[in-house]
Amino acid sequence: MKRMFVFALFLMLPMTGTVLADENKASDKSSDDTFVIEEIRVTAQNVKLSPNKTEVFLDDYNIAGQPANVLDILKDRAIIDFRGESDLVPESDSIQMRGFDIRQFLVSVDGLVIQKTGGWWGGHYVDFGMIPLSLVDSIEILSGPHSALYDGKSFGGVLNFKTKEPAFFETAQLDGHISTSLRSYNTQAQRVDLSGGKGRVNVDFSYEKYHTDGYLRNNQADIDTVTGRLGYKLPSGGYIRLTGTYSDLEREIPCANDPARQDYDTDYPVVKTKDVSPRWKNPGDDSKRDYDGHSLRFDFMQPSSVGTWSLGAYYTDEGQAYHRDGFDYSRYTTNYVSYGALAKNEFNLADTHQITVGMDTAHLYQKYSEKVIETWAGYLQDKWQIIPRLSLTTGLRYEDIDIAWNNWWEPSSAHPDGAFKDPSHASTHVNRNYDKWTPKSFLTYQMDDHAPWLRDTSVSLGVSKIWTPRDYCEVCSWGSGVEIDPTHGIGYDVVVTRRLWGNIALNVDISHYEFKDYSIWANAATDYFKQALWGRRMVELADVHKEGVDVELNGNILDSLYFYLSYSFNEWRYKGPHNGGPEEWADQDLSDRAKHRLNAGLQYNLLENTLLLFDYKFQDKQVQQVIGIVDDDPSDLYVNQVSLDSYHVFDFAVEQQLFHDWHHLKKGTLKLYVNNLFDEVYSNSQGYPMTDRTVGVTLGIDF
Repeated sequence: MKRMFVFALFLMLPMTGTVLADENKASDKSSDDTFVIEEIRVTAQNVKLSPNKTEVFLDDYNIAGQPANVLDILKDRAIIDFRGESDLVPESDSIQMRGFDIRQFLVSVDGLVIQKTGGWWGGHYVDFGMIPLSLVDSIEILSGPHSALYDGKSFGGVLNFKTKEPAFFETAQLDGHISTSLRSYNTQAQRVDLSGGKGRVNVDFSYEKYHTDGYLRNNQADIDTVTGRLGYKLPSGGYIRLTGTYSDLEREIPCANDPARQDYDTDYPVVKTKDVSPRWKNPGDDSKRDYDGHSLRFDFMQPSSVGTWSLGAYYTDEGQAYHRDGFDYSRYTTNYVSYGALAKNEFNLADTHQITVGMDTAHLYQKYSEKVIETWAGYLQDKWQIIPRLSLTTGLRYEDIDIAWNNWWEPSSAHPDGAFKDPSHASTHVNRNYDKWTPKSFLTYQMDDHAPWLRDTSVSLGVSKIWTPRDYCEVCSWGSGVEIDPTHGIGYDVVVTRRLWGNIALNVDISHYEFKDYSIWANAATDYFKQALWGRRMVELADVHKEGVDVELNGNILDSLYFYLSYSFNEWRYKGPHNGGPEEWADQDLSDRAKHRLNAGLQYNLLENTLLLFDYKFQDKQVQQVIGIVDDDPSDLYVNQVSLDSYHVFDFAVEQQLFHDWHHLKKGTLKLYVNNLFDEVYSNSQGYPMTDRTVGVTLGIDF
């Protein structure tokens, strides 16, 4: 009853707003028309900076390399900490964002959150290999917990992939793009995109194929993704669209390649035996992970006299299986089904208030019938233009979350017949319900009127509540955390946005977050961890502070010379009591993240049709704890402390436009590139060597 009352209230609010909007004759004004003062938008190389948001447009966006998926685009932002197993192998999001763990920020498509189900053995992530690059129009990067439109575990931020809207075609039209790429280590990529339509009907199709032998031993990957879309442009300016995606991913799991072993192969980099989980150690086991998944998404947008209505829904079915010669891994085959929806209405009250009211829901099941998580949420947000140069966005979000914590050990050598992880709960799952109201606020002050040198300058302050029970376990298949209180706290962001000159824009975000009941995995080397009933015990920290500075600077120095610079600093501290227990490890474990990251790049039009690209990436040293399972027994853990040195990596490319409007072809380009130009030696998050210098070539044709 409580849920039904809350959501009925949220759905009734637009009707009240509708009447007021009609009385003030403001319903025909769009968001951009009404609130142009609130954001300073400066376009440079298809990157828009505004307070608390960076938007990267993929149309003609360029890097000194060939992007295999959306993660390769995100790596240009210093707030994204990437040390996956190889930059040759698109994989799950083994990344951090602004120093936050993968469960502390959101990944969404058109505002609908992707449930993180694609992970390894209980660690659940978004698999970026299944997001078609051709589908994405722009990547919207939101910082912090200040939007009521996204759920509580977005306190680190949001990566929202926005897709292309349907258009109206005066005449029948079909556009296409074909590209093929070759790179070191037999890395190949082919892509075909077709889009067009007639009148209001839109049709899109894409096929992406990727293969690499990989840099490490036993690291081959094959990825196939097919996408189809049918859209209809409504006479009102809105649209209806249906999108289907199918992905098939096969990835080998890197193994040991140690000179001390008899099976050492000099054709591959050295990977010490001690750095590899015993499960994947032997080259002859041919260990690999297969993933296949399909997804259907529905979107509807309708401007009307009662505001702009948006509806969305999705259904995703994902399966993954593991293979290892001589072992039966059938019991580790997983299947996750997730589905969700959103409904919202955006309308104006007079000229000063833009109201957004809506609700969203998400459901996650394992093996089709075993409920894992169910969430329901409603929200109300108001953008209030207080005076011409001062605006305040306030929001209130309510979340009701059910989590079924897994309480069952599957049969193993330690538990031949299976067992309850916590015998005090004689059930396979422990069900918990969590709910909370969380307020949000973001204030922006434009300084144009104070002095000529302050033109196009704004200062913003975000102060918002943080609350979620989902920041430490997405699928909760290990059962850990059922005894832990939800993380809660408060986040502060001070943001300065300024156009320096020309189209050179600067965005500086200084953040301070304070957490109570902040949960982290206990240090796996301790008895507290190893002897826990739940197998992977967590620590609830009473007082955690996170400080951060994020800087974005980009624009054109000359008409022919563009640059970008991106810097991120973050520092974590445990301020609570030290009682000689697991908290003693907290400071060390919290600081196991790179404090400093710096990305920079130059793009120079040497000649009219010749472009030079330079990219540079620096990351500070860090320490990571790698956890594995010995002999498939969850009670016997492999723990390795990996020290990762800092690194400097340079990439270089030359892109030549071969022709323009030649016969029936619109454009042809040829790109030659070198990644890791100076052959920097550095390590990934497992402690394995990252890819050395590689050379590639890409040919693309638009028609």
